[in-house]
Amino acid sequence: MDDVPQGANQDANSAGECMRENLPHIGHSALSEENLPKKYSVASSSASSAVLVVRSTGPLPLRRSRHNMGDASPTPDERLLTALTQAAPADLPPVSAIGLETGMEAMAPASKLALAADLDCWLVWCGGERRRPLPAEPEDLVRYLRALEADGKKPATLARRIASLATVHRLLNLGGDQLPTAAPMVRNALRAHRRRKGAAQRQAAPLRFGGALGAGSSFTLSALLAACSGDLQGIRDAALLSLGYDAGLRVSELTAVEVRDLRPQGDGTGLLHLPRSKTDQEGLGAWAWLSADTMRRVAAWRDESGITEGVLFRRVGVDRRRQRAKEIADARWGETSDEAALLVTFTVGPAALTRQGVTGIYRRVALAAAQAGLVEIGAGDLDAAIAALSTHSLRVGLTQDLFAAGEDGAGIALTLRWSSPSTALRYGRQLQVQSGVAARVLARVRS
Repeated sequence: MDDVPQGANQDANSAGECMRENLPHIGHSALSEENLPKKYSVASSSASSAVLVVRSTGPLPLRRSRHNMGDASPTPDERLLTALTQAAPADLPPVSAIGLETGMEAMAPASKLALAADLDCWLVWCGGERRRPLPAEPEDLVRYLRALEADGKKPATLARRIASLATVHRLLNLGGDQLPTAAPMVRNALRAHRRRKGAAQRQAAPLRFGGALGAGSSFTLSALLAACSGDLQGIRDAALLSLGYDAGLRVSELTAVEVRDLRPQGDGTGLLHLPRSKTDQEGLGAWAWLSADTMRRVAAWRDESGITEGVLFRRVGVDRRRQRAKEIADARWGETSDEAALLVTFTVGPAALTRQGVTGIYRRVALAAAQAGLVEIGAGDLDAAIAALSTHSLRVGLTQDLFAAGEDGAGIALTLRWSSPSTALRYGRQLQVQSGVAARVLARVRS
């Protein structure tokens, strides 16, 4: 088994069956620290079982999928250049190489991938309609927007697609001073769609801290922490959840945390240095506070995994084949053995978790919390509740907890590194009303 639960979204390197490397065979008599190479350690989980931890000895094996059977995935630059090449007209005038290079250098890797994906969508539509992709015609852009609306796309998606096409025109020096994306009919089409559909965006399900452990009506951080197992994977999951909540991290920030970014304090708490973020592409840096509980969980994960440098949160491969074989044999012969056996192997990889991997962890742990009775969610609603969790759930949950505590939008925006308080207000709109001026005054007057 791996970090991504069955049924959860998986990235190109997380789909299909696991193609594991051959792990060294170690007999029962060799299960001691002094008989193992330094890269291995044994953690006893019971009197009749043992766990082998393989610490960062090389890349984890890829799982077979249609995406990774060939060459390695292209880089964001390669991905975007491929899309631009496919979209460029045959009669395209010479493009300044240095202009294109500097334009791409100014983008974050995620922005390049998003731009390439949006351009691919436009190319597919143009191919089906037999229209020339670039330079785009305003009438074609309006027809494209209507097709997206008919497909159920949200206003924010339509606006992003048009903004991406504007960027493409600028990169290839097409359209001159008046881009087709800025034509009045295109702007009017976007406004008309917002009027018909409304501009409200779907919000990730929040993971608020929660009260005392016990049954609740929704998933909380406390319930998920209680559901984390005591093995290496569970220790990693608990540290990931706890740190992500305390610092209100975006998934790009969470997966980029390195050991050197942690600053333990004398009172047991800690500071986390964020060298770069979505709203800080120039690398000015920011700091976030970490609770003593989070620092203890991070220390436990580092101790068990042997991570001393580099990225903090990594994929953990779990091989339970020996455990299953023993269970089958015991069931067949109707007996159990008290002899220690190498049952489970954990392999700690060197690379950071992916966005899809983090989402899979949240949903897997949430399912474990529901099965353990730590939340009260009807069987018919459980799948939807788990699917609503995303990599943004901890950030939304912390925002709502801060609003519930009476903090104002400006302070929350500063703490969570938003460029505008309006974003914080969107995530905590309902709770902000409950702690706002009218609520405070009228509660005294009409109590």
